[in-house]
Amino acid sequence: MDRRYFIQQGLGTGALALGAGGFLFIRRSQARETIVSNMLDDALPPLTASGIRGLNTLPGRAREQIKRYFHGKCLNVSGFVNHICSNNFTERLGRCHTPDEKEACFLQAFCSRVVTEAEILHWVETIAAEIGSELDDEWTTYCAEMSLKWNTRIRGYGEPLVADQLTNRLSEVIRTDLSQAAHMAMTTDQRPAVGETIGKIGKSAVLLLPLVRFGSVGMGVGIPTFMILAAKHVWDYMMSRLNDCRGDYQMAISSRLALLGNRVGAEFEREVRQRITDLQIWQERSIRATATQLAEERVTLI
Repeated sequence: MDRRYFIQQGLGTGALALGAGGFLFIRRSQARETIVSNMLDDALPPLTASGIRGLNTLPGRAREQIKRYFHGKCLNVSGFVNHICSNNFTERLGRCHTPDEKEACFLQAFCSRVVTEAEILHWVETIAAEIGSELDDEWTTYCAEMSLKWNTRIRGYGEPLVADQLTNRLSEVIRTDLSQAAHMAMTTDQRPAVGETIGKIGKSAVLLLPLVRFGSVGMGVGIPTFMILAAKHVWDYMMSRLNDCRGDYQMAISSRLALLGNRVGAEFEREVRQRITDLQIWQERSIRATATQLAEERVTLI
């Protein structure tokens, strides 16, 4: 009789403890979900607004800067045009077996007589540094504002958030995504301009644009893909009339090169827009992940 009584009491106590534990788990889960939801309501609308402002201004500015640069470089292309129309170049082009090899020959001639691949990359890095600085400043300001808003959501759950700590925490998530994207972009003949080291986030994000290397023609630094796409129509025109090197043909080449900056600018704008869009995706991902982590860290069973 006593044994049965104690078993019943034990089962009752265990059920009560299990019920209380389950209630605490449910309550903790609900509290975490509420905090995360409120934190995201605070964070996502201003992040979207900031992203729209950046996309409306920064890619267009990049376009104008690189367009002016190429316009200046293509003011005097007589040496390049004369070389393209020479017998030596025609013979060299004739030894090429594929369209890609021919395109590489034109690029090598252009980079050796108009603007080098190192100069192009330097100018791209200069623009990326300027745009990246604005992106980083905007992000730092945004994180500082979020630390104030999020502190109202986690009040009573530990120490307040410090702006710098929140910025660093969010940025580390983004750096991980940047590193993974840079690693995935590495191929035998292509690599991102950022290289293997992630520096400042804004600049690094812009410099994820791909470079194509043409080591077979002595161009080991790499040509930005947007430059290759922009110049293709010029090379196609030259190849279509390579056997006609009269004066009007040379003038036609010069005229097309004079407009090359417009095409380069358009392709660069498209590339920068894509890079900024990717960065905004990583920023949102870092916000969502960090909000969830903070709720899990701060809201416990008791």
